[in-house]
Amino acid sequence: MADIIDPRHEALCEHLFRRASSVLDMPGFEMKPLRRRVRGRGKLRSYALGYTKLGVKSITIDLYTPRTMKPRKMDAILRVICHELAHHQQPPRIVRSWFRAVRMIHHPTFWGQVKKNVETLKKDEMLGPLFVE
Repeated sequence: MADIIDPRHEALCEHLFRRASSVLDMPGFEMKPLRRRVRGRGKLRSYALGYTKLGVKSITIDLYTPRTMKPRKMDAILRVICHELAHHQQPPRIVRSWFRAVRMIHHPTFWGQVKKNVETLKKDEMLGPLFVE
């Protein structure tokens, strides 16, 4: 099976990622599609839609549904892009809980940043019509 399922879909997602990062004023990020070992077969226990590394400006996004390997909707991909870019805008915090220090990745101000990112992309003339209400 070919490594790239739909090259047009991946090119469109790359273009939308660049547009979203420029609208959110976060240049220099690189998007990579998530490659699965087993495509569309077996037990798929991973529900991760994307991940990022804070030290590196690299974001990996799952562009296809896990079981049927159909291209994901642009609305879902743009929301994942907003989520992953918010990790760089609001980095994890260390919170003291009882006698331990806990690293909170998804803290309340982080979710506020995700909502701001989505609203900013909805106002854009090119990315706004892709969101489904």
